[in-house]
Amino acid sequence: MENKNLIKKLNIKKILLNILMVSLIVLLLGFVINFKYSVGYLFVLIIHESGHYIMAKFLKLDVAFGGFTPFGAYIIHEDTKNCKENALIAMAGPLFGGILGLIYYIVYYVTGDYTFLALTFTSIILNLANLIPVSPLDGGQIVEAISPILCYMGFPFLIYLFISVNRLKSKLLLIFIMLAGIYQTYNFTVKHKTDSYYKLDKNSKIKFIIMYSILILFLAISAIYLYNLFDYKYIFKSISRFKT
Repeated sequence: MENKNLIKKLNIKKILLNILMVSLIVLLLGFVINFKYSVGYLFVLIIHESGHYIMAKFLKLDVAFGGFTPFGAYIIHEDTKNCKENALIAMAGPLFGGILGLIYYIVYYVTGDYTFLALTFTSIILNLANLIPVSPLDGGQIVEAISPILCYMGFPFLIYLFISVNRLKSKLLLIFIMLAGIYQTYNFTVKHKTDSYYKLDKNSKIKFIIMYSILILFLAISAIYLYNLFDYKYIFKSISRFKT
């Protein structure tokens, strides 16, 4: 009985924490930009995690929505049987996020509302960044099914982003990702040759290379198209409450 009461308390705390996080996201983004953008941003997080969730369900794994954090959202699922399952789950998030970006762009094209164009930028860029091949990012989970060499190729991108961004929150997040990435990449490199979890046949590796490449190209071409066609600084400034 005590355990059940404890679980109920934990669940209540989790629900209250998620309500608090959602409220903060909506209030903060709604105050700085606008309400439509804040709700649309929540959908960017939810749809991305829905991709992970649906794929985990398709693989017949127990899965649940974990909740929201100051940096995004997450799901919890039981341990995968091998790196192939883990890579498929990881790939589904950016795929769904990229599709959502396309939907936002169609809505912008029909309505002319710059808020949806800003959401297109947000969804495409966040999901593209998530494909950088460094764990714990989705890209790192994907390339674990391909080659340990690729896991090191993402660090120069993270360093470049760290130098480029100005916001303290973004720099702190990148530092956390790099530190976690160094630890996880080292463990993966050690285990790769001996742990059966990472054993994958050549044909499956080729399929993952193709799928990963197509997904990156889709998001990268979309990002380049948007960057060349629109002034994203002007777009965000035009929908923000503060025009300075």
